[in-house]
Amino acid sequence: MKRLPLAIACAALLAGGFAEAATVAGRISFVTKRGQNPLAAETLVWLEPAAGSAPKKAASNAYQMVTRNKSLSPHVLAVPAGSSVTFPNEDPISHNLFSLSQGNQFDLGLYRKGPGKAEKFDAPGVVSVYCNVHPQMSAVVHVMTSPYYAFADASGGYSIADVPAGKYNLVAWNEQGGTSPPQPVEISAAGAVSGNVAVTLDTRNFRQTSHMNKLGKPYQAPSSKDY
Repeated sequence: MKRLPLAIACAALLAGGFAEAATVAGRISFVTKRGQNPLAAETLVWLEPAAGSAPKKAASNAYQMVTRNKSLSPHVLAVPAGSSVTFPNEDPISHNLFSLSQGNQFDLGLYRKGPGKAEKFDAPGVVSVYCNVHPQMSAVVHVMTSPYYAFADASGGYSIADVPAGKYNLVAWNEQGGTSPPQPVEISAAGAVSGNVAVTLDTRNFRQTSHMNKLGKPYQAPSSKDY
């Protein structure tokens, strides 16, 4: 009789070992005001394991954000914490990319066309990237701790694959809509998804504001050689 609890425990462990991963899919929508046109394809959606659960560490990797025609592409880039991002310059003019975002401050200095320079991002969160020469240039690097994330498509649909069984909080972010309140989502051992997977972001309070240069001061009028 004493062996029965051990047998039950072993059976439970075996059953847990065969838990199926699931795909969490849903749709992003926006509440907007006149003149606003948030881009669904620049909306990042991710799953944060609920309290007490630690996700597998997202593998760091190499990523690129390219300077082209005095803009940065992609405009929003998601990378696992610890990843490096290279910033190639494809323009015939110089750029000086920088960020003052807490925990991920950097200054690449002035550099011309070529393979560019790289920066490693360790601190999780949103990193606002600007050019110290061209104030109209901006982009975002979103540094992730969870490996379970994806961008929505142009119609707002998203799909996060290979999510193991467990309890999560579903979160979405868009530059105009900000970060959504977390929504509980649960995946059963059989791979069934329960919870609200539709997310609505409210962009009505978004205001386009001017940013400072890398010294925290207003931009100076550019000289012709900067353009």
